[in-house]
Amino acid sequence: MTKRRVHLTFTGKLVEEPILWQLSQTFDLIFNIRQADFTEGIGWIMAELEGDPQRLENGIKWLEDRGVQVAPIEQDVVS
Repeated sequence: MTKRRVHLTFTGKLVEEPILWQLSQTFDLIFNIRQADFTEGIGWIMAELEGDPQRLENGIKWLEDRGVQVAPIEQDVVS
């Protein structure tokens, strides 16, 4: 199992979708929301994603294809 910390930014209609649930169900990944904020029209989540390395890569690509901005969190800023 591999873990990745990511910062996800959502805009528009994506704010209303259960995108992390869809990600976990589609790619068999575990997510842990560490911080989040949603305002009108935009939201962000700092999360840890865990799973098979290939499924993790496929899931991140799926998020990006949906329009979610995905940035790695390099430091342990969500402890």
